[in-house]
Amino acid sequence: MRAVVLAGGEGRRLWPTTLSIPKPLVPIDGIPILHIILTQLKSAGFTHVSLSLGYRAHMIKASFDGNRWAELELDFFQEEEPLGTAGPLALLPPFEDSTLVMNADLLTDIDFADLVRRHKKAEAAATVALSRQDIDIAHGVVELDEERRVTDFREKPRLSYLVSGGIYVLEPSLLRLLPPRGRHDMPALLDRARAEGECVEGHVIEGDWHDIGTPEQLELATAAFRADRVRYLGRRGAAELCADTGASQEVVGG
Repeated sequence: MRAVVLAGGEGRRLWPTTLSIPKPLVPIDGIPILHIILTQLKSAGFTHVSLSLGYRAHMIKASFDGNRWAELELDFFQEEEPLGTAGPLALLPPFEDSTLVMNADLLTDIDFADLVRRHKKAEAAATVALSRQDIDIAHGVVELDEERRVTDFREKPRLSYLVSGGIYVLEPSLLRLLPPRGRHDMPALLDRARAEGECVEGHVIEGDWHDIGTPEQLELATAAFRADRVRYLGRRGAAELCADTGASQEVVGG
């Protein structure tokens, strides 16, 4: 199986951390988030991973020196300008089969292999992994009709939304919808696919999902990972990454 990891972001919301390192190398409890992702992909049976790079690309390439990544065929593609979440796909050779595409700033325990299987079973052109996010409103929410009469009054409700998890499975046929160059984002690509009658499926992540785009989100992800590395990496992956980083060999959880 093949995956594409979008690792070109600058990570301005994580300044000053990302002034010296690219966002994909931001550590989660001492381990770069990109290394966590590739360990997960390797454990899920992926054998070929393409990385789209931009900001401080040389640092990301250098981080993969060593024999531990020998089981993965890694290749790197350079974005000369920011290309968004779908534009980098135009840099790659055409897909030959269903391909996982994901952002490099996510911590999740999703079963990547199962996501691909479900996508194939649905015979969809694209599948979007979704995370359920709840927002607590600190005040009473009131709704009015056209005559300003109160039609609903809910005290401090919790609103629930499905948000894109930044993880997709795409069929090769979708690449024909990409512009040959320039910035292009995944929502626009999938909107165009739906407009042409293609099936776009949603898969709700039942487990854990964290975006590490802000210091607060990074702190939450770090706490979750530190509490149970095995949940995200499996025992073998957790032991391998601990050995590589010189971290404690104690494996928490499982």
